Amino acid sequence: MSGLLGLVPVAVAALGWYGLHRLNRRKRWFRIGEVIFWDAILLVLVYLLWLRWF
Repeated sequence: MSGLLGLVPVAVAALGWYGLHRLNRRKRWFRIGEVIFWDAILLVLVYLLWLRWF
C-alpha cells in the first residue's frame, strides 16, 4: 500500500491538468506548452505539501 501512496500527488496533479485542459479548451487562455508548465508548477506544489504532511 505504501508504494501506491506515493502516486497520490501525481494523481492530484493529473486531475489539475485535466481541469486546466478542459477550462483552456473553452476559454483559450493558454497554449499547450503553458498548460504543461502550469501543471509542472502544480505538481511541485502538491509534492511540497505532500512532503510537509508526511
